[in-house]
Amino acid sequence: MNRTQVVYLATGIVIAIAGCAELGQEPGGERVATPTSGIEDRYVDGGVRAQDDFYRHVNGKWLASAEIPADRSAWGAFYQLRDSTLPRLRALIEDAGKVQPAVNARSAASAAERRKIVDLYASFMNDAKLDALGAKPIAKELAGIGALKDKRDIAALIAYYNQTGVSAPYGVVIRQDARAATRYIPTIFQSGLGLPDRDYYLKADDAKLKDALVKYQAHVSKMLALAGEKNPDEAARHVVALETELARAQWTRVENRDPVKTYNKVRVARLSTVAPGYDWSSWLS
Repeated sequence: MNRTQVVYLATGIVIAIAGCAELGQEPGGERVATPTSGIEDRYVDGGVRAQDDFYRHVNGKWLASAEIPADRSAWGAFYQLRDSTLPRLRALIEDAGKVQPAVNARSAASAAERRKIVDLYASFMNDAKLDALGAKPIAKELAGIGALKDKRDIAALIAYYNQTGVSAPYGVVIRQDARAATRYIPTIFQSGLGLPDRDYYLKADDAKLKDALVKYQAHVSKMLALAGEKNPDEAARHVVALETELARAQWTRVENRDPVKTYNKVRVARLSTVAPGYDWSSWLS
């Protein structure tokens, strides 16, 4: 039996779903895998009542026996799925690169689409060319930042980052209204920190977090030096200082889990009352 475990986390509840493939018999005599479904119970801890701690009831034995690999910061079913998926994706891409004669227009079009995937992968893996290019591919982006002359220009830059997937002091997604599920609305959320959480910047009494901040600043300095910054150490201090101020303004993880506190629907016309002086019109346009 081949077994693949998938764990779905939602509001602190973990549901384990097992996908099992049991061998069946085809009419011609060939044995094939027949998908079945059921509840994965091998990690259920019967010593913990479900009504007391459902998470530990479902995952107790796994929590007690699993070890985080030395080269990882976290581990779980999704990490295992990713590790098993990546080699298969690579095999698919490499197979797509094999030349196959086109028999008609449709197969020729399909080959052209496969070629795009193969070329994109090859460009991503071309370390020698990437090293030679250095920071040239992002020269235009850096120049755009350097061209800022007034704080009013920041809104348009952040809008550009929101569109292109670059981290900014805040992000925006389109999702269901938390109090009217039949409607979709833009939702703004806090962002812009290079470290995982505001505590890394603010909890000076935590030696581990404080050490991470020191190493992060050194990393920022190194990246800036590689990008051609003349005074990378000083620039890195400014970056970390800015992110620290962002961290001070952000809510804690506990606050962000509060469905009432985080629901603040505002009409576009009244956005200026939320952050006076910020050019929301420029951001929206």
